[in-house]
Amino acid sequence: MDRRLYLKHFMIILSGNSAAQAANLLSYPFLARLYTPHEFGIFAMFVAAAAIPSAVACGRFDLAVTTAPRWGRFGILWLCVAIAGGAGLLSALGAAVYFQLSATAVGPAWPILLGLSVFLTGVCSAQSMFLMRHDRYRATSSSLLVRTGGAVVVQIALAFVAATAFSLIVGFVFGLLAQALMLAAVIWRRINPSRPKMRDMRAMFFRFRRQVMVDIPSTLIAAFSLNLLTFLLSGLYGTRTVGFYSIGNRLAVVPLQLFNDALGQTFFQKAARGHEARGHFWDEMKFSLVTSGLLSVGVLIAILLLARPFITIYLGAQWAPAGDMLVIMAPMLAIRSLTMSIGTTVFVLRSAHWLFIHNVANVLVTLAAFAIARFMHLSSLQFLEVAATFLAMEYAAFGLFLIATARRTRSIALSNALSERQP
Repeated sequence: MDRRLYLKHFMIILSGNSAAQAANLLSYPFLARLYTPHEFGIFAMFVAAAAIPSAVACGRFDLAVTTAPRWGRFGILWLCVAIAGGAGLLSALGAAVYFQLSATAVGPAWPILLGLSVFLTGVCSAQSMFLMRHDRYRATSSSLLVRTGGAVVVQIALAFVAATAFSLIVGFVFGLLAQALMLAAVIWRRINPSRPKMRDMRAMFFRFRRQVMVDIPSTLIAAFSLNLLTFLLSGLYGTRTVGFYSIGNRLAVVPLQLFNDALGQTFFQKAARGHEARGHFWDEMKFSLVTSGLLSVGVLIAILLLARPFITIYLGAQWAPAGDMLVIMAPMLAIRSLTMSIGTTVFVLRSAHWLFIHNVANVLVTLAAFAIARFMHLSSLQFLEVAATFLAMEYAAFGLFLIATARRTRSIALSNALSERQP
């Protein structure tokens, strides 16, 4: 394994994540004073609702972009775009039906924006993977800053017109649109893909359909589990509490998730190549664990020591509960960050059902915490403490299982190599 190249590609992606989060961090004092916790709560509900279908916006064919044969690389890209269009349309129609049946007082723009966010998320994912396949890591990294910067500028500007959750949502969708357009411009300028060909798209569909069909249920449950706390907090304690929780997410969870996405994408690519060449990928896993572990520990210490005073001073006294929530969630976030940095191991070993089992367990422990909170009438902080404890235990168990599996795979590969060398 070329560690220098591995680290270089990872650092390029991480630099884009860091720049995007720096722009986010600089915007928080303005956004937190322009919008109320209630408005942030509604916005967080929208983002959580959009995140679930967005996770499978490309039907998970975006994972096949890096592994598709060279002759099918354009076909798999266009297939992802087409599926994302269908997912966006279905999401918009589903949201419209839900709002109609629930008699929610929202205009037609809300389901349209939800559908757009699903479609654009899928397009951005496919285009990013396509550029990474061609070692265009810098373009992928820069697009993250474009997305965040575009969203923040629009959200701040619209606050002076109408400081509502709708303004936050419009800014969020605009950021996705800016990222999609930038990635498309780079692809057309640098790679110049051929026009859509149904023959190639159909061939790629049948080539990878078994892989993605197994992964789709697991991914949906994973997205649901990641956003489940948002819905449960809303049901138990209202949108204002969700607003505090969402700010904590924006300050710690989102940066960690972006870091893990960068590391996970790099690990997946390198581990897949290592497994194909050597029969194991233990070296790549160790490197990812050390890299993720150092950041996770650093973030954990920073949150425990600085979250409360930082949020109170930086965002204002009204956001102090967000600091309390962040401190409670910090240990679980560190364990989750470490585990999910190697989560793509299941795809390298073609054992997506492991991830499905993990995601189901994730949902079950969260619902168990919800049941305890409802039965015992716990406060929001007590509920988060129980949920964080259960989730930390589940993530730790899954991470240890992946590590043990990678070590066992290495032992088998070395044993086979030794047997082949013996006369």
